[in-house]
Amino acid sequence: VCDSINYLLNEEDILAVFKLVNNYLYPGGIFIFDFNTKYKYETVIGDTTIAENRDDCSFIWENYYDPETFINEYDLTVFIKEKDEIFRRFSETHIQRGYTLEEIKALLDEAGLSFVEAKDCDTDSEPSCQSERIRVVAKECTKDLGETVNE
Repeated sequence: VCDSINYLLNEEDILAVFKLVNNYLYPGGIFIFDFNTKYKYETVIGDTTIAENRDDCSFIWENYYDPETFINEYDLTVFIKEKDEIFRRFSETHIQRGYTLEEIKALLDEAGLSFVEAKDCDTDSEPSCQSERIRVVAKECTKDLGETVNE
């Protein structure tokens, strides 16, 4: 959860992960994950700066979105209060790519996983074109569920 799929920047890498998940799931096993949508990067956070000042920490989150590659790069600077009212600064850069539910469904299918359901993470309802994060449930469906008999 929490954007892990979005850190995979091309469909080939997602397909490889889905195939490995399928390989390691027990017959009929369930795989649950979430992802940020292209809509979120394009419309909500792309090319924006978000900042918050809290009692024990503050942060600056700068987003840079490329609509041709669907990649969002963000620089995050966090200030965390330590002893004697001194703040320590931490900086990180993250690169993520947005996907659509249709793209994810196609990759699940290609990997041999069966799509079960998707929900908007904010509303727990069916995803819409304005869903920012979608939770997906998929199922392993290619392995034999029968018991083996020892000879």
